[in-house]
Amino acid sequence: MEKNIRQLDEIIWQLDLEVDNEKEFIAPYLIKSNKDFIIVDVGPTCGIKELERQLKIMNVNRDNLKYVFLTHIHLDHSGGLGTLLENFPNTQVVVHRRGAPHLIDPEKVLWQSSLDTLGWVAEMYEKPLPVKEECLIPIHEDTFHIKVNELEFNWIETPGHASHHFSFMLENKKIMFCGDSVGMVIPSLDNAMVPTAPHPYRIESGITSINKMIELNPEKLAFAHHAIRPGALELLRKHSKQLQSWKECVELCISKDITEEEDIAIEISKIDSDSAKLFQQKDVFGGLRKALVGSITGFKNLVLKEKEANS
Repeated sequence: MEKNIRQLDEIIWQLDLEVDNEKEFIAPYLIKSNKDFIIVDVGPTCGIKELERQLKIMNVNRDNLKYVFLTHIHLDHSGGLGTLLENFPNTQVVVHRRGAPHLIDPEKVLWQSSLDTLGWVAEMYEKPLPVKEECLIPIHEDTFHIKVNELEFNWIETPGHASHHFSFMLENKKIMFCGDSVGMVIPSLDNAMVPTAPHPYRIESGITSINKMIELNPEKLAFAHHAIRPGALELLRKHSKQLQSWKECVELCISKDITEEEDIAIEISKIDSDSAKLFQQKDVFGGLRKALVGSITGFKNLVLKEKEANS
């Protein structure tokens, strides 16, 4: 099998796009249901050429790619969708109702705001193309069920990382595809799990979302970045505690006038060994590390907003 294609289950593969030459960062899932296929998130525009190359290897074509499931519309998950659909016009896209308008018209919210927030990273991802409205299946409820041949998927709204975030359970396998709602996992760093909490992060919503996933009793978690891991309930509870410890640490830092992200990272590393593994990697895991620093910004703004509201 092609080196960037990893089979994780008899019907699930991970397609590593090696965006910016970095592995274990952006890797959509491919799910096979009888003769049909589903992609979970598609990655940014700059990765679509590589994605299409891998899909061809997997014998995926415009007739059998039935769905794209989007956990949310951030550029690293949906930015390449318009480009992909040019060659896959029959594919339908399941997406949160709040995300759909910004896929149709990505200029202001999806592109310009990403440029303001991410800077050169957004430029590296490249500009998203518009998606035709008729390709979209917006989810208007908090929950959603869809059956694709023999596979059943139950979707639940899981805000926190983004207000338009969904996670979904592949019921046949008890695998929860959690997008960025439970942080990210880096296999090469002993499966370190770290937050993905960009501004504006809402920790109460994030923890509520984790509790909703616990109620569904998944056996495995499929992280958008970048693995399927067993022991789902333990990981969900671990991440909930991790979020709370991050907030307490950032609160303490700000009370001591420690406000620079890299300085806060040093303090977080003292109380979170998983995050410390990634903070120490400045070269090999550049994109993932930048995302983690962005999570510090999210927590810092969260704490400052609460402080202002209470003053």
